[in-house]
Amino acid sequence: MILRLGKLHITINWLVLLCFISSLGMFISLAFWQLDRAEEKRAMAQALEQRAVADPLPLEQAEQTELFGNQSRVLVQGEYETSISFLVTFQFYRGQAGFEVVTPFRLRDGSLALVSRGWLPPADDGGEPQVPGVSGLQSLVAQVYLPDEEIPPATVTDQSWPVSLSRLNVAQAGRLLGEPVYPYLLRLEADQPGVLARHWQAPSVSTRTHIGYAIQWFVITIVVSILALLYASNILELWRQRRHRQSG
Repeated sequence: MILRLGKLHITINWLVLLCFISSLGMFISLAFWQLDRAEEKRAMAQALEQRAVADPLPLEQAEQTELFGNQSRVLVQGEYETSISFLVTFQFYRGQAGFEVVTPFRLRDGSLALVSRGWLPPADDGGEPQVPGVSGLQSLVAQVYLPDEEIPPATVTDQSWPVSLSRLNVAQAGRLLGEPVYPYLLRLEADQPGVLARHWQAPSVSTRTHIGYAIQWFVITIVVSILALLYASNILELWRQRRHRQSG
């Protein structure tokens, strides 16, 4: 079938046209999917910002709110179990390798939370540092940290305290402690009792990659459409004829 629009002729092959439309539909769907993902990331970023500036709530109350998640500011009261801390190896602060100190915190209701106190350098001999003790009833303000994905358990060769781990799996920590713990870490805010060097980076959410992929799929859609039109029509021939007349 040939579609004639003045001097422009477009040859239509129905099978090729069907494949072309299907391909364009797929490209456009992928582009809008990336835009949807970018919108989800924007919503996540807004939630993180809201949590980071909100007043701290008691942990039990914070867990009931819709915004509970990474960077939620919580208030807990209880006592450190400094004799049974975890040391997470290969943590860096200002370019120096050291340990992240995670100390169980006994809440007043008897439950146990894992408090990430921050970073300590190795001992003078390069071994494990001495974990500073904090005694007595404490009131802490911390930020909730939930890993983006499941962290696999680490290999434990020595269960004497403090236990050194290459990574902290919260469920594994509970098993080593012999009782359940809250399924996330509490990262101490500045000036809190027991805080060390705060080496963590704040969770960040970027939409740049998704926007880039969406633009890529839209560009592919345009390029494929132009190539298909050039292939199926006499546009190039008309252009060559015009160039020939102009040169003559």
